[in-house]
Amino acid sequence: MLTNETIQSILTRRSIKIYKEDQVPEEELLTILEAAKFAPNGMGLQEWRFTAVQNKDALRALNEAAKQVLLNLPEDDSVPKPLKNQAKHYKDIPDFNFFYNAPTLVIVTSSKDPAISSPAADCAAALENIFVAAHSLGVSSCWINLLTRMSDFPEIRNLFTKWGIPENERCYGSAALGYNGGPEKKAAPRREGTVTLVK
Repeated sequence: MLTNETIQSILTRRSIKIYKEDQVPEEELLTILEAAKFAPNGMGLQEWRFTAVQNKDALRALNEAAKQVLLNLPEDDSVPKPLKNQAKHYKDIPDFNFFYNAPTLVIVTSSKDPAISSPAADCAAALENIFVAAHSLGVSSCWINLLTRMSDFPEIRNLFTKWGIPENERCYGSAALGYNGGPEKKAAPRREGTVTLVK
């Protein structure tokens, strides 16, 4: 297999779930977000938004809001099954923190009802750029999906509005960023049989 620095960044990046308290410096964060803006996107419309939250009180408020949503979900079919499953998972965790206490959380949002583009795909491409760029700079990361199912709950929406995220946008994914505070992780074995060459 051929290799270079970019390939090595992709192959050696891991999802980190234990973070040091050290904050990501602004220059590194802005570089990572610049890389996100250069991801491929539908028709080149760049309909995404990147909200980077580093304020400890803001992060604490977001985590508490998410916790309250999970603890107070209605017991009916209006709640998607994945969110119910996440609620069960987190319910008995006393030190609940859905972004693993990372010092930075980048929330990626786009239109709820786009006219042309594919916001979920666009935001996923941008997030991948975030993860690879972060790793290349020595910054650890983890893909966080909980907010994708919570954008319209008032507890979350109120914070989004406070941070300048428009009402017609929802979260399509977020990235925890910081520095690894745990042991080095090894990659899980890759599944066989997932590549087909048609010549």
